[in-house]
Order: sequence, then C-alpha cells, then structure tokens
Amino acid sequence: MNHSDAPAGLHRRDFLRLGLFGGALLAGGASLASLSGCASPDHPADGYQRLRDGDIPLISALVPPLLKGAFEMTPTNIENAVRGLDQLLVSAADGAITELYKLLDALQLAPMRWYISGSWKSFESQTAEQLDATLATWDQRDTALARPALRGLTQPLIWAWYLTPEGSRSTGYPGPPQKVVSA
Repeated sequence: MNHSDAPAGLHRRDFLRLGLFGGALLAGGASLASLSGCASPDHPADGYQRLRDGDIPLISALVPPLLKGAFEMTPTNIENAVRGLDQLLVSAADGAITELYKLLDALQLAPMRWYISGSWKSFESQTAEQLDATLATWDQRDTALARPALRGLTQPLIWAWYLTPEGSRSTGYPGPPQKVVSA
C-alpha cells in the first residue's frame, strides 16, 4: 500500500510526530513545574497513601462536575470520593501513578492547563458554572493531550466511586458475592 492509498486522517508518521510532540510537551511542562516549585512533592499528603498535597484541591474541584448526580455534593462526600481515588491508586502500577503525577503537575501550570483543558484559571478557583464550561471545552478540544488527559482523570475517579458500597448500590449492583460457609 503506497502513501496515496492510505485512508484519510492520521498517517503513521503523523501519529509518531504527534506522540513525540505530546511526550516532549508533557515532559517539558512537568520539568518546568518542578523547576518553578509548582510540582507536588513525591510523598503523599497527610492521611493519604498516593495523592499529594497539590493533587487534592485539584481533584476535589473536579469531583462535583465529573460525578454530578452520583451523590449529594457535600464536603464530606467530595472528600470521600477523593479518598476513594487514593485507595484505588494504591493498587495501581507505578508507571500509571507516575503518568498521573505528570498530568496533575502539568495541570498546575497555567500554560499547560490551557493547552490541555482550554482554561488558564485553576480548577479550584472556578465557579461551578465556569468549571462546567471548562469541562465542556476540554471535552471538545482537539489537541494531542486533551481528551486522553480528561479520560485519565475521569475514569479512575468514576471507578473509585463505583467501588464504594454507595456507588455500587447506585447502579443496582448488589456488590461482590458473599462467601457462604456450608454447614
């Protein structure tokens, strides 16, 4: 198959360039974050096993719009959702945690946050309406990292919620089978 017979859209070389550019951009943003002091330290926040101090406000701001309708958005329920994500990350592979840390560090920097999500303003400082608009824009962005980054934050948060007893009940799933000891 010659190049002219290839289907329209992203070609192999374009895909490789995109991956190289995206990786370099993410690494550059993470490096800039660490040099500027914006990067979160590698150790977990007090009371957490994986999430760091800088991760918690960012993720806490995203819980209400991403889990809208799953539960009443009280501060306690939002904290429980963040703790559920932290618990889920305990069993995650180290490589996955490293990539999540890079993404969270990049979202701390306004230029990287704009490139990825379309918003210069930090998630924590946005109103609920602004955050809904940011997420709608983010979901529609056609940059190399936008949609994978949004999925990389959304999916683990949703999985963590559905692993809780409240989350599994909200889907009608009774939970894992209980072991019954025969007499």
